[in-house]
Amino acid sequence: MEHQGMYKENQEDRAGRFQWLQTTPERLLHVTEEISQGSEPKISFYALLASASLIASFGLIANSTAVIIGAMLVSPLMTPIIGISLALVLGDTSLLGRALRAEAMGVALAIGIAAFLGVFPLALEVTPEMLSRTEPNLLDLLVAVLAGFAGTYALIDARLSPALPGVAIATAIVPPLANSGLCLAMGAFHGAWGSFLLFFANFLAILLVSAGTFVAAGMAPRIPWSNKWEFARTFGVAVAGFLIVALLLTHTLVRIVKERYLNNAIRENLTEELSGFPSTSLVELWQKQFEDKLYILATVRTPSIISPDKVTAIQEVLSRRLDIPTELIIRAILAKDVSATGSTSQVTAQNLDGFFISRKLNPEVMRIQLAEQALREVLIHRPDIILSEVKIVQFPRGPVVVANLQTSRPLTPEEVKELEEKIQERLFEPNIRLLTRCLSTIDIDAHGRILYAWSHFGSQSPVDAALQDKVEKAVATELGKFPGLFVNNVDALAEDDRWSVRVEASGIKIPTSKELNQVEKSVSRRVNRNTFIYLWFRSETMLTREGLLSVEDFTNNQLRERKRQ
Repeated sequence: MEHQGMYKENQEDRAGRFQWLQTTPERLLHVTEEISQGSEPKISFYALLASASLIASFGLIANSTAVIIGAMLVSPLMTPIIGISLALVLGDTSLLGRALRAEAMGVALAIGIAAFLGVFPLALEVTPEMLSRTEPNLLDLLVAVLAGFAGTYALIDARLSPALPGVAIATAIVPPLANSGLCLAMGAFHGAWGSFLLFFANFLAILLVSAGTFVAAGMAPRIPWSNKWEFARTFGVAVAGFLIVALLLTHTLVRIVKERYLNNAIRENLTEELSGFPSTSLVELWQKQFEDKLYILATVRTPSIISPDKVTAIQEVLSRRLDIPTELIIRAILAKDVSATGSTSQVTAQNLDGFFISRKLNPEVMRIQLAEQALREVLIHRPDIILSEVKIVQFPRGPVVVANLQTSRPLTPEEVKELEEKIQERLFEPNIRLLTRCLSTIDIDAHGRILYAWSHFGSQSPVDAALQDKVEKAVATELGKFPGLFVNNVDALAEDDRWSVRVEASGIKIPTSKELNQVEKSVSRRVNRNTFIYLWFRSETMLTREGLLSVEDFTNNQLRERKRQ
């Protein structure tokens, strides 16, 4: 009742001022009792706080924002801060003592529980949620100021009570304490101090702003406030602490802004330099200045490894433009961008508009893409050739397109000439040349070496498969009649009204074209369809005491011999 009478007098005295903060004396009395009860250092208070600290710790470890928000909502630690503020305003030493005990023991409990959890063998890793709470700045302090006012105002005005959960999320008192405990467990003492400083900034901001709000709402006695020395004695330490923290956080904010400007400059220059590489984009960027030198680690998504000389060239550009000695390390993530034939776009990092495709290509990238498209348009009809990489190299005699191919045999000069002319036509550069680097590959399945891909993997009915098998056996039988000729693989492919048969053979004797023609006629009569045979002869033979064998037959005999042993 004592407080209720004072609240009535104060409201009459403040008529016309802070009308939007005014409420009934009964409501102010209810708020006082509510804050007083919430500031009691009881078992239920500490149990709820321990749960909030554990939830926040798990959220930080799992890098889960949703879980951390849950911890903010559960935490009761904001109420004792407001209780300390109200006690200072009212001059209530009993409430001040209870609220201070609850807050101090609560802070120690929250840090201690998180540190205890951190020493368990959980293989803790630093997460972005943890890092974001190790370097508070002035913006965090401003958020705490606004949240402190919003929270106190929501307590005073019953109509705004639904906003309290949002205030709890904005102030974020328990997560910094939990993060401080985890940092201590991991031996990161600088990070632990930064996290505690974030809490302390929130604490002081809420303390001072809520005190001012209580005064404006008519909850302060009139007599003490007429004496400025009384005000200085009551809030002097808090104000001084607030100013010191604000100074520290301002310094941090200035440093962060400088780092952000530097980071943006590095990103902009790196993106510009990487635009000269096809389908290459910057994924992540880390930078650190140490002893007057800038160290940069750039994660780049690219279809091929960037050579050291090109990294050196980019490094020199960064050093010159940023005006600081720079050491660049590029971590390459190999990836291929595949689009429809004829596309002249490039995938880049997503911008704020949501776009990730740029049509403003670097001219060199455009040339490479057009050359690759020209090659693929020809090779689409050659399933036995795989194009793996295309680049343009500047040689003394002019530009050269270098194409890496996987193929069962090296390309002939005539085939290279066809591809070269296609590139020259597409790029409108009659002097550009093509160099093919052929990586020979051999495809083998249980049927043998693949000479016609669709003969092994085409869609066939049982009747067609039996007919194909008959043709292949007929060809192998006829060619097997030649002494010194070993048939290794036979692939038959039905084409309209004829059979095309590729044969891989080895030995010491090559049939003449006339003899091969006779074999074709003989097989054609047996299968009732014109048959054309293409004999791929390899002189790979093995001479042993048992006689002459193909290398393949010799190898198979060795395998059978080992199985019998």
